[in-house]
Amino acid sequence: MLPATGNPFDLAFGLPLHPLAVHVPVVLLPLGALGLLLVLAMPRWRASLAWPVVGVLGIAAAGALVAKLSGEALAARVGSPGQHEQLGNWLLATAATLFAAALAWWLWQRRLTRARRSSGIIGLLSGIVLAAVALGALIIAVLTGHTGATAVWQDRVAGIAPSAEPEPAVGPTPSAGEDGISIGDVAGHDDSASCWVAIDGTVYDLTEWVTEHPGGPDRILGICGTDATEDFAAQHEGMELPAERLAQFEVGELADR
Repeated sequence: MLPATGNPFDLAFGLPLHPLAVHVPVVLLPLGALGLLLVLAMPRWRASLAWPVVGVLGIAAAGALVAKLSGEALAARVGSPGQHEQLGNWLLATAATLFAAALAWWLWQRRLTRARRSSGIIGLLSGIVLAAVALGALIIAVLTGHTGATAVWQDRVAGIAPSAEPEPAVGPTPSAGEDGISIGDVAGHDDSASCWVAIDGTVYDLTEWVTEHPGGPDRILGICGTDATEDFAAQHEGMELPAERLAQFEVGELADR
């Protein structure tokens, strides 16, 4: 069970809230967007479907806010997820916009119906704009869910797939001597096949972590074979979980230069 931070959007029952919260907008926003498109296309169904659709969009917008806040809390523990975080911001803005626009449009339509007036060209144009926003929300929701799932699962699933050919052998790994591992040895492990870094005088083998890093592999590949003390401090200084995970990859002490 993870230690609490006092942030109400951080943990739920000792586990990160974000993986649970993100399902609300990712599922309900596409559902509401499709429902809205149906309401726009089928005027005779509006009276029975419009309010449920607006309600679903309202819950999706609230869920998007919780997903964003919980995602920021999770990023504070494990690092920024990059593109997924950017799409999450777009998801919140789109969900809120679609909910407000759908509610305003339906209230306007009800008012016109009671007054027995036609919406005319304005109604047609507003319907087209609303449909475009609904399609945009649908696309952003799918992309947000996809990038989140990719960051967590793609490389792990690919990593357990059976391989018909043996993995290529990596050259001999220098071991820590009495004086430690030289920075030259670290520099020799500078790619995805073998990624070593030095942080605060300790050498770590991050090869396995390259594909598992929540912020994407480029964040790790950019520091392979280097002294990444400043980079790690800039991203994770004062965070317990990244430091605990880093310790699992320790190789040895860095030799004095």
